[in-house]
Amino acid sequence: MNYIERIQKSIDFIEVNLQNKIVISDAANKAFMSLSSFYRLFFALVGFTVKEYIRLRRISLAANEIKGTYCRVLDVAIKYDFTSSDSFSRAFKRCAGELPSVYKHSEKYFNFERINIMDIYLEIQDQEMLRKYPNIKLMKKTKDVKVAYYCYYGENPEQNAFKVMNEWLVTTGINPTKQRLRIFGYNNPSPTSSEQKEYGYEVCVTIDDNTVISDKRIKTKTLKGALYAILGIKFKDSKDPGMEILKNWQILNEWFKEGKYEYDKNFQWFEEHLSFNDDLTEFKGMDIYVPIKDK
Repeated sequence: MNYIERIQKSIDFIEVNLQNKIVISDAANKAFMSLSSFYRLFFALVGFTVKEYIRLRRISLAANEIKGTYCRVLDVAIKYDFTSSDSFSRAFKRCAGELPSVYKHSEKYFNFERINIMDIYLEIQDQEMLRKYPNIKLMKKTKDVKVAYYCYYGENPEQNAFKVMNEWLVTTGINPTKQRLRIFGYNNPSPTSSEQKEYGYEVCVTIDDNTVISDKRIKTKTLKGALYAILGIKFKDSKDPGMEILKNWQILNEWFKEGKYEYDKNFQWFEEHLSFNDDLTEFKGMDIYVPIKDK
């Protein structure tokens, strides 16, 4: 299950609980993510914070009931987990632009539809291939993204690259969770054999054009948008993450052999790391992005 599917599962959980009390950590659990990663990726994919999404969806459903029924404002407020008619009215005005009592008789309509990010980000796939390889999905072409990056060459390059990147983030006050940034990485250069201990690893963090970088170790570049196959990996039950990654690369190779796509060497493959702890030293899963083109 990739990160798009994980966030969609949390949206589905939210949708069936809009009339109940929603604990954000429960929604994060549905996405198999830490709370900090969940906040960051939900905003990055949906375009709203999770709390904003819940509020907008509740107000949208409430607006339909206020306009189309004779129910009391207090009854609607309680139904959608507001503690009072006053708090509901304030939230309603912020979202719909009018108090509920005014909105009921106005010509204005407020509507915020349920979001399905699967439709937004994923392509329609061959059903037979999807049945055989359910964890591999086709993304719609991605956009270019600017990143800050650091590359380390030597033993344990992943850990050392993340160590330097985290030092820079802490020093500059950049918080990937609060600023909803995404974290990618890839071998550069890759090891030539499974026994090779020294190789390179490059870690990237998305940034905007206003980010100032004074640390000489940290560089910037643009990851070009492309058509990607994406494969999600969870380490929750794995005692050997390295073997889990290798196994999934083998699955991708089989997918390439049987399908109509091949690896596009003109673009960079990369891993998106998910469910980090606070100092970026551990993560519980990743998505592998492989650029593809028609054979």
